Amino acid sequence: MLIPVMLGVTLIVFIVMQILPGDPAEIRAGEAATPEMIENIRHQLGLDKPLPVQYLIFLKNSMKLDFGRSIRTNQRVIEEFLLRYPNTIILTVSATFIFLILGIPLGIVSAVNRGSIWDGIAILVSLIGISMPAFWLGLLLIWYFAVELNWLPAFGLYSPKHVILPAFTLASFGIAYTARYTRSSVLDELMQEYVTTARSKGLREKIVLYRHVLRNALIPVVTQTALGFGYMLGGSVVIETVFSINGVGKLIVEAILYRDFPIVQGGVLLLAMNFVIVNLAADVAYGFIDPRVRVQ
Repeated sequence: MLIPVMLGVTLIVFIVMQILPGDPAEIRAGEAATPEMIENIRHQLGLDKPLPVQYLIFLKNSMKLDFGRSIRTNQRVIEEFLLRYPNTIILTVSATFIFLILGIPLGIVSAVNRGSIWDGIAILVSLIGISMPAFWLGLLLIWYFAVELNWLPAFGLYSPKHVILPAFTLASFGIAYTARYTRSSVLDELMQEYVTTARSKGLREKIVLYRHVLRNALIPVVTQTALGFGYMLGGSVVIETVFSINGVGKLIVEAILYRDFPIVQGGVLLLAMNFVIVNLAADVAYGFIDPRVRVQ
């Protein structure tokens, strides 16, 4: 399914960029350009060809990771992304690590202590994480930890300390969702017959929970982790703008403002490619977690 999904993404991106206002040839030529200059640039960019032909050329070049040149800087799009991609990956991987080490234990504690004050606290944290916009949380964290306490830097991504605030901001939504998924999955497994059988054999509750329940409850969590990683790649657009991080997200935002269509097209395709590859990895991981998946 990875191949048709990526074909669909390329088609959608191409159509959206065609209907957006603004002519790339006029933007590249500048305000003082003559009609002849604009027409010459349109010919160089292939914009004078029929749309089906333009799409086939775009698809062929995309398969080679050739997204053309930036209208604003005249640099190759792939080179622009390679300069900024490491910052986006560092931020996303850090946020994934944070929401896993906080979200999974929070969900387990909530499920095991269902109806207790710990369950209520976990549900409240999840509700706040889901409800609060990431950009607003980022601004609050900057104000408190960077301005008031002066503990952490507020902008850029130059050291491990610079990663903490933006990574936690990006992970806030993932923490909430992972906690809810883990809680729901663990509760479902705790009500299965094999758990009753294990308890009736005298197994300790920790052994039942960690050796039997968690392994079966991990598949929905793995799915959520893969989806969360993909969503955070897209969410990095906002976080990188708030924290002035020179990543792919910030580059795409700037490209939209300047109508730099090759950058926008290349950025969306690369993020989509990351998304489907991570989900493919999650599908493969199911077989290692649950032997029943390998048998099927």
